Amino acid sequence: MRRRALSIIFAASLLLTPLSAQAQTSNTTKGLSISPLRAFVQVNAGATKTASLTVANNTASPLTVQLFDKQFSVADYTYDYRFATPQPDLVTIGIPQVVLQPGKSQAIAYTVTVPKDVTPGGYYYTLFASATPAGNEKVTLQAASLLYVTVNGDLHKTTELQSASIQSVSFGKDFSYQLQARNTGNVHYFVYAAGQLHGPSARPAEQPATHILLPGKVRTIPGTISAPILPGIYKAEYGYKTDSGQEMLRSSLVAYIPPWSIAFLLLIILGIWNFLRWYRKRRHPTNPVEQHLE
Repeated sequence: MRRRALSIIFAASLLLTPLSAQAQTSNTTKGLSISPLRAFVQVNAGATKTASLTVANNTASPLTVQLFDKQFSVADYTYDYRFATPQPDLVTIGIPQVVLQPGKSQAIAYTVTVPKDVTPGGYYYTLFASATPAGNEKVTLQAASLLYVTVNGDLHKTTELQSASIQSVSFGKDFSYQLQARNTGNVHYFVYAAGQLHGPSARPAEQPATHILLPGKVRTIPGTISAPILPGIYKAEYGYKTDSGQEMLRSSLVAYIPPWSIAFLLLIILGIWNFLRWYRKRRHPTNPVEQHLE
């Protein structure tokens, strides 16, 4: 149970890391590391591809490391990881167990073998490295690498923006928005989410945030747009673009009311009110009888 819980924790942490097709950093936990963090493999049906990962022992004692794979999926909206026995299991790890001395690492080859009858699309695996330190059997060290397998063929990278909302009034430094994007295709792809205001003193668009969408799943994508310099009504455009060029955009009018503008408006109102009082007294001065009565 502990081993399974740790697997879920470490793999889930990968989802929170900004995604990039070029990511080659390692996943490290308590002295055990595995790299690359993510791997992307494309293979034809009926073919085999070989790749490798590297496992390192960063502890002060030898480690007997077990290597195995699980198929993963994600929950709608949250994208929480779910693990299962691979069906089909397209991955074969060359060395399922390796002994690593302190400070040493070893490259482990694995193959992705695709039968001819496998349907084109995306298949998703997590490659785990697991070890129990000698003399401390209650602790399990684990690290994980994500493997995105694309079986070539009739691939569809289609998308649907199920809903979009944005903060209508902001008193702070930004406007928050939220997108719910569904991958309606049969393979994963990246989306680049961003937003921008249009109007007087609007700031330039910021760099888009990158997210991955898995087939058949809906992902909640939050984001922010920097507030303009001056208060007012602005047009907000926000949404995402897929790596195949599809754009899903929404627009809405939003109001920016910084606190200083409220104070400034109150000062103006107070100034106008005092001016009108002074003006009425000047146009209608008090007569001597009224002055005597006072």
